[in-house]
Amino acid sequence: MSQAKHLIRIWDLPTRLFHWGLVLLVGLVFLSASLGALDIHEIAGEGVLALVLFRLAWGVHGSQTARFSDFLGGFAAIQKYLVHRESKSAGHNPLGGWMAVAMLAILLVQAITGLIANDGIFFQGPLAHRTSGIISDAATAVHHQLANLLATLIVIHVTAILLYFFVGKENLLMPMLSGKKLVTTSVNSIHFSSSISAAKILCVVILAIVILLAVL
Repeated sequence: MSQAKHLIRIWDLPTRLFHWGLVLLVGLVFLSASLGALDIHEIAGEGVLALVLFRLAWGVHGSQTARFSDFLGGFAAIQKYLVHRESKSAGHNPLGGWMAVAMLAILLVQAITGLIANDGIFFQGPLAHRTSGIISDAATAVHHQLANLLATLIVIHVTAILLYFFVGKENLLMPMLSGKKLVTTSVNSIHFSSSISAAKILCVVILAIVILLAVL
């Protein structure tokens, strides 16, 4: 006999807005790079930096399911999920959590290296003039190599979502749109932080980036 399902809220609005904002900006980053529109590429990259820094802060001070401590686990947690499909978090499972962290780490390095990178001809990042040519060239090489790795992770991420949907019969997109998920097991009450707190964090991050770029 199938278990009855009930709908619970697992994702807050700031986390969902971050996710879809990042999807749009990363898409714009790849598109602008392929078209050679490097001015747009730079602005989109700075937007990605702001969102990633916000997510890192929200992963510590945000809602329960957004916190890294809620969904990250070691080998035992991963093994338990693979064998029994059990996860301590109502949000990310252990594999999805580490995938999210890997993408955040790569995006952070991408954004930072992009600030000091150059195209070898006309364009250079907003902080490239503060570094030597050797460092700028090295950052450019890292930036290009990580772009390929990032694209690979995105393909893996999308493939996993499709497999969960068609094979596992679990829709991972709808919860990130509505914030709610159908579950069969009992879930303890989830703590949600204020959207106002998220807005304050994002404003501080954006202000810090603007000041940094203006001063340097």
